[in-house]
Amino acid sequence: MNTSKKEIDIIDLLMALHAGRWLIIGGTLAICVLAGGLSFLLPKEYEATVQILPPREKKESFGFSSMLSSLPIPALRLGERGTPSDISLATVGSVTTRRRMIEKFGLMQRYESSTLTDALETLADNTTAAMTEEGMLAVSVLDKDPQMAADMANYYIALLDSTNKRFAHKTASDRLDFIRGLLLEEDKKLEDKMKLLEQFQSEHNAISIADQSRAVILTATSMQTAVMELGIERQRLIQSGLGPNHDKVKQLEREIDLRLGTLAFLRDGPRPTDNGLLPNKALRLPLDENLFLPLKQIPGVAQEYANLEKDVLAQTSLLLVLLQQEAQALIEAKDATSTVQILDPATPPEIKAKPQRVLIVFLAGLLSFIASVSYVMGAVYMRGLQQRWRERRETIPEVL
Repeated sequence: MNTSKKEIDIIDLLMALHAGRWLIIGGTLAICVLAGGLSFLLPKEYEATVQILPPREKKESFGFSSMLSSLPIPALRLGERGTPSDISLATVGSVTTRRRMIEKFGLMQRYESSTLTDALETLADNTTAAMTEEGMLAVSVLDKDPQMAADMANYYIALLDSTNKRFAHKTASDRLDFIRGLLLEEDKKLEDKMKLLEQFQSEHNAISIADQSRAVILTATSMQTAVMELGIERQRLIQSGLGPNHDKVKQLEREIDLRLGTLAFLRDGPRPTDNGLLPNKALRLPLDENLFLPLKQIPGVAQEYANLEKDVLAQTSLLLVLLQQEAQALIEAKDATSTVQILDPATPPEIKAKPQRVLIVFLAGLLSFIASVSYVMGAVYMRGLQQRWRERRETIPEVL
């Protein structure tokens, strides 16, 4: 009894391929010819591309974050946001932009779409927006009409520009309203602080603290020197033989008392019993006409005046910053300049982009070749199985 089994080896496969070579070659050639012929029936499509310079990051000069950015500390990344290029790509691919494209060019009829959703999907398939290897932002559109493809690509950039302007104007307008509200509040605060300073100056006759302090110190020093000189002169007269009740001695004492009273006034200011007047009628000036600051009060008055003046200066500086920001926001709200820089505008292409006949024929031929080879090898395998099955049936009666 013959129990050996025939198996399909590589030589059998090569022999099978050789035997079915005409089927493989003929089938592949036939499919290539058929694919090439069908490719001529496909409509021609043209691709127009527009390139723009990548938008630059815009730095805002308003707000606490801008002040933090100038400090030499690592940035706190509290969340990622897209770059201007990413935002531009998202704007081009947005549903709103595609809807405006469909309305502008009547794409529902052009694409023979029954619903807006179908038209949106078709337009998305025919549009490509990406960054090039050189870092440019490119938008490409496929269409059967080369002029239409160029017009649609350029209109994408026009929509991008108008969208950027709309958002920029809205942001600037909101910021302008916010700054103007702050201006009203801070202007009222400045007015209140200036009234406090004016009231303080009126109460203390504080016009120029430094000059007034210098003047009262010089006057008090001169007055003190005069008192000492008169005292020396009085002592000299007494030593010369004049009595304390002598007219000259009395005159010197009156002058000394007058200067000491004036010196006390310069040192302590008017006393309540003076009713705002100096003891000497020749020097009796109303308090509001007195430009001398009491020596003992100068440190406190100077400190309080400095605090009030500091508040006014700080409030004034804040108002100046807000006025600058208001002017900047107003300019941005009225800015009509283009937000995109077109490097290469789209022009009607002269060479079609689709169908790619060589690629179609190549892929069809490759698939046909693989299918033919698989068919031949499958046929050989099936014949081998049938032969082994017949041999197995022939051996069964011998065993019985």
